[in-house]
Amino acid sequence: MYIQSMFDIFEKAGHKLFLVGGAVRDRMLGVSPGDMDYATDASPGDVIDFLAETGIKVIPTGIRYGTVTAIYPVTHEKAEITTFRSSEIYRRGSRFPVVEFGGSIEDDLTRRDFTINAMAIDSNGELIDPCGGMKDLERRVIDTPGNPEKAFLDDPLRILRAYRFAARLGFSIADRVRQAARDFSFELVSISAERKYKEMTDILLVNDGRRTTEALAMMKQDGVLLKIVPELEHLFVIDGLKQGKYHTGDAWNHTLDVVAQVPPVAILRWAALLHDSAKGLVREIDEAGEPHFHGHELRGEEIVHSVTERLRFSRVDKKALSILVKNHMRPVLYNGDWKNSAVRRLMRDVGDQLENLLILAESDIRAHKPDYVVNSLESLSELRDRIACQSKGRIIPVEMGQHLQAMGFEGPVIGKILMMLEDMATDGVLSKNPTVDQCFSALWDNQSRMLKKSENKSV
Repeated sequence: MYIQSMFDIFEKAGHKLFLVGGAVRDRMLGVSPGDMDYATDASPGDVIDFLAETGIKVIPTGIRYGTVTAIYPVTHEKAEITTFRSSEIYRRGSRFPVVEFGGSIEDDLTRRDFTINAMAIDSNGELIDPCGGMKDLERRVIDTPGNPEKAFLDDPLRILRAYRFAARLGFSIADRVRQAARDFSFELVSISAERKYKEMTDILLVNDGRRTTEALAMMKQDGVLLKIVPELEHLFVIDGLKQGKYHTGDAWNHTLDVVAQVPPVAILRWAALLHDSAKGLVREIDEAGEPHFHGHELRGEEIVHSVTERLRFSRVDKKALSILVKNHMRPVLYNGDWKNSAVRRLMRDVGDQLENLLILAESDIRAHKPDYVVNSLESLSELRDRIACQSKGRIIPVEMGQHLQAMGFEGPVIGKILMMLEDMATDGVLSKNPTVDQCFSALWDNQSRMLKKSENKSV
């Protein structure tokens, strides 16, 4: 949006306009601003009227809260314009604030979440900074304009936002703000699931994975993380306990290493956070004193169901996250003895999450001791090659399905028979390019073998 043009339009209409929030913060940091947000003394209705007269399209995105979205006709850039607010309080469990409109830019700024977001620029380019935001930018610290306790009571989600801004900008969080987060973290239960999910995902999506894990570590230390993902308690109960000879630290520190290494993709970061979440439920010690976590991936799938239901993940993401956590050990434990049918079975079981699973597995492997990493990455590379070979196309002729249908078999049964034939072909039991007659012959032979096994068992 052409900033000066907006200033000129509002001045001509007899109203004040200020560039506010993140756009000002990013300017001060020398970063190209993302969203353009403005504050004005004009009512939403007036903004719609006089902007429409200039040819700027206006959408009443949050008109009851004083916000409209302007779309510039040439560049199609968007900007949010909000009438001055003096307070903004969220009721328990609601996604929408109760807003009181104010009469000055100073009132509007002082009710904002953090000092670095409580600055404005007027039409003359002058900085308005009543809360010391510029000083905190220089100090690289996250602080609130006023009392942090009141800020968090007005909107407890600001607790999570403090960790997100710290991670995104590489800033520290003021001691008083962290103390208030500890004291009022229980208020996070009042926040709607949608808001908590979005803010937590934004923390996980910070590009620099190490900054994300630093934020997660602070959240755990401050008692905040368990308010959002209480299921992680099953991981935290084994803090400080060794995992095994191939690990360098405990399960939580291993988890942080995996989170840091996967790319900033939401489903991957969530999978990394939860992939070992059930280890505390299944930990056992053998006679030699070595710990084992048999079946933790299956119990982890149960935890994923709990997390995704409570935080209201989309149906697609629920399924994807479940697949990744349930199957995360399979590529890690791959060895060259696998039959081709086992490779194909893995591919079928994980479907379109195959590449994500392999990325997660590589990050999981790298979060081990160096000697384990070298050998396991070689095995994973071999698995990738075998997957590529299995992906080259259909082996069983398409006519086979048609013959089975004509014989009266139904869709799901036909699918199972075709998959069995594919496995036979890739394992060498059936030729690589079998005819329909060869397929039926192989099925008959397989059925005969099954009958003989059954007869021998009965004897």
